[in-house]
Amino acid sequence: MGLFGKMFGGGGSSLEGLRKAVAQQRFVDARIFAEELISQSLSEEDAAEVEQLRIAAGDGLAELNLEEALGLQRGGLFEQAADHLHLAEEQVCSPDLRGRIEEAIAAEPLVPEISSAEEQRLAACDSCSPRTHQLLNAEDAVIGDSDSQMELILTSYPVDLAERYTAKGELFKEAFLTTHAGDDEQALTIWQQVDEIEQDDLYWFELGSLWARRGDFEAAQPALEMALEKNPGLLLAIEALVPVLLAGGDYPVVEERLQLFLDQGVDSAFCYGQLTSLAVEQQDFSSAAESARKAIAAGNLDQQFLLLAASILEHVEALDEAENVLKMLPVSGCGGGASLPLAEFWLRQKRELDRILDTFNAACREDPENPRWQLRVAQTYLAKKWHREGLKILHIVVDDPRLEPALAEEASQLLAEQQG
Repeated sequence: MGLFGKMFGGGGSSLEGLRKAVAQQRFVDARIFAEELISQSLSEEDAAEVEQLRIAAGDGLAELNLEEALGLQRGGLFEQAADHLHLAEEQVCSPDLRGRIEEAIAAEPLVPEISSAEEQRLAACDSCSPRTHQLLNAEDAVIGDSDSQMELILTSYPVDLAERYTAKGELFKEAFLTTHAGDDEQALTIWQQVDEIEQDDLYWFELGSLWARRGDFEAAQPALEMALEKNPGLLLAIEALVPVLLAGGDYPVVEERLQLFLDQGVDSAFCYGQLTSLAVEQQDFSSAAESARKAIAAGNLDQQFLLLAASILEHVEALDEAENVLKMLPVSGCGGGASLPLAEFWLRQKRELDRILDTFNAACREDPENPRWQLRVAQTYLAKKWHREGLKILHIVVDDPRLEPALAEEASQLLAEQQG
């Protein structure tokens, strides 16, 4: 995944990242991390922990939606309450919490008390529903709903920053919510109306990130620079600024800034990780390998980064180091198995053929729709000199339309070599 994809949407996950997300009540992030980890090869112990954390994240979101729904029901906004209850029903994992949600869904909606003659006339009118009647006094409910939306979004923010966001004024919050609703033009209009007293580091970070997502890097850079001028330690702004700088293609400037961040004590795992990607962009694999080593030593154990680091180390023929990095990846099952990336590495080195054959056969059983693992089985057979068995599978898989183009070329070339 590219740097912009990682910063502004997506990115790899790790078990440590999942633990932190749940601990910080960033339940949206946690659910995403858990789903990504579930699709990977994990040990039984790690898989069990991921499942527990997935349940905690789902229940955390469900609890927030349930509380919001109950408040809306009390205010007579039954349709909005139903939306939150359906979300809670989709998110919940624990039986007890599910029971509370089902009770709320089954509860009879209470008709709001009519307190004036005019409201009695409206309630008696055939064209007016209880919800239409309640909208006469819906302002407080809208504010409450906005607070709930803020709370849900801020689950993905560090706790200390989330507290600062919740203390912001209403116009700042409106701009924030509009930004996260995807209405960029309206959000920009509102951001420009925020009082100067609230134009702090968070203001400029949000505005700069919005410009970056829109692809206007000339506007994004000064906004993010302003955020860092006001708060040099705002890691979110640093993480947003680096890909914006990279978009300009001035790699020496980006490297200089990353070195400056390191001198300032900014997260070294992040900075060295970015220096690794920067070196790869410039095809400087020796520098990339050195930065990758430092990033891992500093604690960057993101699985996508570990795969990148191993690839770089293999490219510079630091094979023992590449193997050790791949051994950091989780392994499914027990009994000394290997992760699939490690098995593919061993296959390229023509090593541990019996072990990797078991790994690839297991992958074929678990993921029968992916011909990649059938190709790896065929390659392992051929490496073991089992030509008849290998060619039989290779003839089948080489014409499989599901095979990725690079793998299809790999299979065709191997078949040509075997038949030559």
